[in-house]
Amino acid sequence: MATSFNGNVRLTYGNHAHTETFDSTTQPLTATNRVTAYSAGQARAEYSATTGTAIDKGQIESTDVEGLLLIKNANTVGDLLVSMDNGANWDIKIPAGLVNLISVGPDHNVHVKASLPQYQTGLASAPTTTGVVTLDASVSAGTFLMTATANPDHTSTGNRFILKVNENGTSGIAYALDGETLQTDLASTYSMSATTSINLDEVVDYRFTLTER
Repeated sequence: MATSFNGNVRLTYGNHAHTETFDSTTQPLTATNRVTAYSAGQARAEYSATTGTAIDKGQIESTDVEGLLLIKNANTVGDLLVSMDNGANWDIKIPAGLVNLISVGPDHNVHVKASLPQYQTGLASAPTTTGVVTLDASVSAGTFLMTATANPDHTSTGNRFILKVNENGTSGIAYALDGETLQTDLASTYSMSATTSINLDEVVDYRFTLTER
């Protein structure tokens, strides 16, 4: 099936400005191979030390040739890494709030992951009404899945929250796992003592459409 796409790109650099518009339609591989499957949705990329996670191909079969990937980093801070070869290399980095249109090669599935390593630190304070969390050690600004590793035990799903760390790297705002509902009672969930330690795994929310060629 043919894919139509159009857009407007403007580059401003000092006093120089360059604007281009485009409107085009791709053609199917052959006149008889007019495929129609695609996958679209939203998901959350998480920290991974290795190959990340493959983008959901939906109804696209493993033998079908992927065509275009339109993907947006929906975070307000933190990069989204994209790999075009099953996570072997991470050549594409999409900053927070930006969109990329990628022509997908035929060889491998598209993988995504967050860009920052896992942090292990402690809580200097936990919120009661403001949602503000203070960390024992500085980390990079970003959006993290916060999991308690001691006091209370991390095996309880109720001890996992989203923490959006500010640019200062030592404080942030705690939310429920939806990333939107302010978490105002964390102090009653996390016992504030010398043994209160946490893991911070960066997460990046993204929206995408993946087509067949």
